[in-house]
Amino acid sequence: MTTSSLWPYQSPTGHETISAIIRQRSTNQADVREVALRNLDLIFVKDVLDLGCGFGFMSEVLAGRVAPKARFVGVDVWPLNETPFVNKVTANGRNGSFACMKIGSQLPWPDQSFDLVVGSYSLYFFVDVLPEVARILTPHGLFLTITHSESSIVGDLAAAGFADAESGLLSLIRRFSAENGMDLLGRWFGQVTSINYENSLRFEAEHLDELLTYLRFKLPFLVPGSKPSDDIPEGLERFVRCLLRDTGEVVIEKNDAVFLCEGPLCR
Repeated sequence: MTTSSLWPYQSPTGHETISAIIRQRSTNQADVREVALRNLDLIFVKDVLDLGCGFGFMSEVLAGRVAPKARFVGVDVWPLNETPFVNKVTANGRNGSFACMKIGSQLPWPDQSFDLVVGSYSLYFFVDVLPEVARILTPHGLFLTITHSESSIVGDLAAAGFADAESGLLSLIRRFSAENGMDLLGRWFGQVTSINYENSLRFEAEHLDELLTYLRFKLPFLVPGSKPSDDIPEGLERFVRCLLRDTGEVVIEKNDAVFLCEGPLCR
């Protein structure tokens, strides 16, 4: 993984904009976070670790469901995410702190430090950390992670006019995806439950600006060496405009998977 792969996430405002576009254009209107937490009783949770927390997308919802004095620790490589993360947690009456670090194969916390560890759309960046997640979880703890399906990434590439061989996006997701997540997690947890979240993003002609914003966010994966602030390549924008003109819509598959992991296995 290179730092350029993480560029889209360095701006909390930009990341939240993309999150809003995804919710607005989703054909599945059920919030994936609510789907992930459905029927879970988390009142026992007093210590939460959010790996790759970003602006607090997952912890914002979790904060209202855990113990009243629960402690949240958000971990992210970009320091600008500290304020929005802490604000979202404290707005729900919980304690929030932030550790700015690049996640690798080791974590700096002692054994059995957390009742809940979360990795929301982030584990593919640092899948080698799984043994450490099992180590720092309490015996009754829970690891909750959400990831993309490989087929949805192929859809992104098709919408962008790129063959999958031309992009690092698919190879990144293949590090931890809906397709291989059960196998990878089963090595470190005694019980793994999978929940499929079927969805697609539908952009019509009047949503052209939103579609271009969404694709611009993906540029570091689609065009090596680019940043989300760069202009969209002329050929890419022309492709998108023609697709909307000729078909009236662009539909991008956006299937995800939720994994709930219990019984950490420390080897």
